[in-house]
Amino acid sequence: MAWPPFPAISAARAISTAAGVLIATSLLVACGATDDAQPQGPASTANAGFPVTLKNTFGETVVPAKPQRIVTLGWNAQDIVHALGETPVAMPRVTYGPTAAGVTAWDADWFDPAKTQLLDTGDKYPFEKIAALKPDVILAPYEGFDKATYDTLSGIAPTVAYPGAPWQTTWQDQTLLVGEALGKKAEAEKLITGLNDKIKQVAAEHPEFKGKTLAVGSFGAENYIYMPGDPRVQILNQMGFVNAPGVEALQKTNTKNEFAMTISKEKIADAEADVLIAYVDGLGPQKFAADPVYSSLGAVKRGSAYVLDDQQVISGQSAISVLSVPWVLDKMIPSLAKAAQAAN
Repeated sequence: MAWPPFPAISAARAISTAAGVLIATSLLVACGATDDAQPQGPASTANAGFPVTLKNTFGETVVPAKPQRIVTLGWNAQDIVHALGETPVAMPRVTYGPTAAGVTAWDADWFDPAKTQLLDTGDKYPFEKIAALKPDVILAPYEGFDKATYDTLSGIAPTVAYPGAPWQTTWQDQTLLVGEALGKKAEAEKLITGLNDKIKQVAAEHPEFKGKTLAVGSFGAENYIYMPGDPRVQILNQMGFVNAPGVEALQKTNTKNEFAMTISKEKIADAEADVLIAYVDGLGPQKFAADPVYSSLGAVKRGSAYVLDDQQVISGQSAISVLSVPWVLDKMIPSLAKAAQAAN
């Protein structure tokens, strides 16, 4: 199950086409059920507000009772689970910019290998392993799987899938969906408010961001420009940047509503912007700067390109969550501010 926010993975391959036979397992919905004569018991209190019905791109998911055994898939759900004070029984193993433990740098302090199993989801989901964990809920609000995969997962446990286009659920909606699925909507709303306040603070402290046109791309063997619906672009918009005209023009041709679009090297100039964020981890900053096409871009010439090859920072900018953003802001803001100032 390819994770798409990163440069080496094309948008076309972002949506999994995993097929297979539905796995027949029992749906665990009775965690903590109590006798009607004791409505104030601990389990009754824990299940207050359930069942919860959540819409997704394939229909609706009903979470019948407060989940005790949580499996997360795709990006970010485990971050939100941790931020809400819960621990998943399983989450994906990170293969792009991982720590030694196989998780993201910002999630390292939350991850406990004694409590959480890492799932290898690079090519396809290990459905049998997921079923063996007997989850009460599967959280995948930022994903790109197809209906066949959704149906298979739903045969294991209620699956909270993405509500719109693949890999384009806003970080706010991701947080709220996970919060509602876990019976912690109010706590999720507080997380959203807190991060929004942090982003507003960054915007206020960096007026040089306001109104600057922006393009975010991945460059190398293949070239991609990230679209306005991609969360990494949206959060930069929150900081004051506006999408470059060329990015908006590409979006008008984005008939499949993909999070990123391939662009030929000859047309790279179509994505000209005041500030360019360039992921070059497969190419390297030196080769990027020496390339006659890339070096001809205005942002590269005037020093307003923020060029990155650090996979952990790239992943922090790509997997937007309530945990990743505070972590990555400390690392990206100095260089981003320098680029914005150079664009003046």
